[in-house]
Amino acid sequence: MALMLLADREARRAIRRERLFRDRRNPIDSLNDEEILTRYRFTRHGVFQVLERVADELESDTRRSNAISPLMQLLTTLRFFGTGAFYTVEGDLHDVSVPSVCRIVHRVANSLARLTDRHIRFPVDIQDVMKTKQGFFDKAGFPGVVGAIDCTHVRLYGAPLGDDEPLYVNRKGYHSINVQAVCNASFKMTNVAARWPGSTHDSAVLHGSLLGEMFENGRLQGTLIGDTGYALRPWLMTPVAEPTTNAERRYNRSHRRTRVTIEQVFGQLKRKFPCLSLGLRVAPRRACQIIKACCVLHNIAKELREPEIEGELREDEGNDDIPYDGHIQDGTIQRNRIINAYF
Repeated sequence: MALMLLADREARRAIRRERLFRDRRNPIDSLNDEEILTRYRFTRHGVFQVLERVADELESDTRRSNAISPLMQLLTTLRFFGTGAFYTVEGDLHDVSVPSVCRIVHRVANSLARLTDRHIRFPVDIQDVMKTKQGFFDKAGFPGVVGAIDCTHVRLYGAPLGDDEPLYVNRKGYHSINVQAVCNASFKMTNVAARWPGSTHDSAVLHGSLLGEMFENGRLQGTLIGDTGYALRPWLMTPVAEPTTNAERRYNRSHRRTRVTIEQVFGQLKRKFPCLSLGLRVAPRRACQIIKACCVLHNIAKELREPEIEGELREDEGNDDIPYDGHIQDGTIQRNRIINAYF
């Protein structure tokens, strides 16, 4: 009897999951592979791999009649990430209103953002650290690098900012979130901080982040590599501002070829999810969740070896930050050691 009950329960579970993954209104059944990638930013296989990671959480909201299935919720969200326009999504899904699209995107973005610790991880164990260092060294011969760091701005439109409005105006004059990210040599993000208003300087973002604190107190080992928007520190190497020797020029060339990795990551991220390059018409808190969700999806795409989205960014949202002058003497000493030993 117990075995029959167990078998019945497993059968019901299988039926539930079959319903979950083969929704009758599944729009991708009528699309070819190229159309799916263009519309939803993932291949057919990739869509269902992402769905497996969030389906159980999203399904709890679908246990009522005429509810929107987890698959449709995910496709709705991916379509928004790929366009940045709620009205475009409504036009594609005729039976889903703009308010419903907004709620769905918020729900799915939160579910994806909760996967950050699983999919965006900084190297800490010795094998991961050594693999990361070797990956960067193979690029341009720069030693000891555990991450390339930079910030990028995501524009905010229309949302009420209240008394904090001036804090969100970046140095280019528009409202934004300043997003810090670190990547490895394989273009995967290993750390993301998406919570700082646009007026915050890159160096201040790092100083106020858990990552910066952990490097400062010695809990993380290795070297970050960043541009002149950061303070030179023993654990963060920046370019030599005015190189005078061949060794310093070789150092700068290697530094540039290594650091460009994070710029390429930002380019890949914003091409895959144009909502981040066009801007978000939501409140800052929701914008930060969407940004983190897109970063999680970026890494999942890397894990699945999903194809890159080709094309140019519609806007140049690079930071081009103001050079930071407050360098630490110990940082200069460490940089000179690297130049003398390797360049």
